[in-house]
Amino acid sequence: MEDTEFRKGGRENILKIGYNTLNEIEEKVKAFRIMNQNAAKKRYIISRENIRDNTGKIILPKAAEIDISAVMLLRRKFKPDTVFKIFQPDEGIVIISDMTTMEGVTLTMDIVTQIMNLGGGAYEGFIDRVDSFTDFINHLKKALFPKLIIIGYIPKDKIQTEIINFVRVKRLDNYLRVLEITHSIYKPVGYFPKIKQVAITDDQRSWGRFVVDIIREYTKPYLTEQI
Repeated sequence: MEDTEFRKGGRENILKIGYNTLNEIEEKVKAFRIMNQNAAKKRYIISRENIRDNTGKIILPKAAEIDISAVMLLRRKFKPDTVFKIFQPDEGIVIISDMTTMEGVTLTMDIVTQIMNLGGGAYEGFIDRVDSFTDFINHLKKALFPKLIIIGYIPKDKIQTEIINFVRVKRLDNYLRVLEITHSIYKPVGYFPKIKQVAITDDQRSWGRFVVDIIREYTKPYLTEQI
């Protein structure tokens, strides 16, 4: 891959935001076609540059949507592992973690620090934080459209409300990926048993495992057979 905005200054695009191979694009296009039948927000892929063949002719202009017919065209001109600059709206991470208590502030800031350090700080513009699922729903209905949700601290008196609103979020978009953090001091148990939970302990290495889990979940392909 060429030098990119994420590689400059020691940054690395470990979440592969903005770049996909032709194989990955085809898998996403096929999956999105199915996902868009049920999700309130539509997923799609757009080219971020003019795509030219070996004669220099533009075969797909910048800002064109890459649908299945465009994929077939690219298949005739490029190898499956060719990397393209692309944009898709469901890029980013949202941290849902309440900061209205001292415990919440401490755990939330630890979570934010770990996630902000991803890729050497390359993803700051792709990371958002809200206090609750109530806030998240309001943002989701407007501009916010993440791929991955990280659930952090939730005050005990708000748990039932948050569980209800989590169900509402999944009704809006069942394909959002979710991880929940538990913490040996601030949050000993998780509240959402049907989603993947990541345990943070006094062992600093548990934060490292958390980061690995984020990368794995975020970069996991959309497999048509699983949708």
